[in-house]
Formats: sequence, C-alpha cells, structure tokens
Amino acid sequence: MQKIHQLSLINKDTQLPEQWEHLPKKFISILFERVCPEKNENKFYWLAWQPTLIDDWAVVRMHGRKDGFQRVLSPTPFRSLAEAWPVIKRTIRARVQRGYTIVDCH
Repeated sequence: MQKIHQLSLINKDTQLPEQWEHLPKKFISILFERVCPEKNENKFYWLAWQPTLIDDWAVVRMHGRKDGFQRVLSPTPFRSLAEAWPVIKRTIRARVQRGYTIVDCH
C-alpha cells in the first residue's frame, strides 16, 4: 500500500487535502493511519461510501487499533454522494487535523 504524502496534499487554510475539497467524480473509500511507537499509537480510520440493504447508500466508518480493538459505527444513510459529501469532507478534515495520514483511497 503506497502512502500519499500528507504535507503535499494539504491546503494550509483548511487543513484539508486539496483533492478532497470538492466532490470527486468517484469515491469509494479512504483509509487513514496514525502510527507513533513512542506514544503506543497504531491506529486506523476507514471511511467508505457503500450500498446497504435497508437504504440505498450510506457513509460507513470503522476505527481502532490495527493490532487490537476495532469498532464499526452505525451506517449513516444518504440519498446521494453529493448529499453525504459535507459529512465525508468534515471527517477527512478532522482525521488530518488529528495527525492521521491518508494511506489509501479509491
């Protein structure tokens, strides 16, 4: 898995990776990690746009330690990716501001 260098993608005013400022043509998922052995951090955060059985589509989130406890949050349904984008964008911004690095995106 190739890491996307965090600093080269940051818009300094908003702390949001530039490619995520606007709704992309296609979005499936984004994976973040925060690893710092000195602080015993080995965390990940996964955010995805997926079809569901009950609703048409939903924002799905999972987070935790890569080597331990993991939690899946309840899916948040939306009618469209455009409607969900403010929530996705806010989550991306929050993860980057908290020191997470984007390691994979589709």
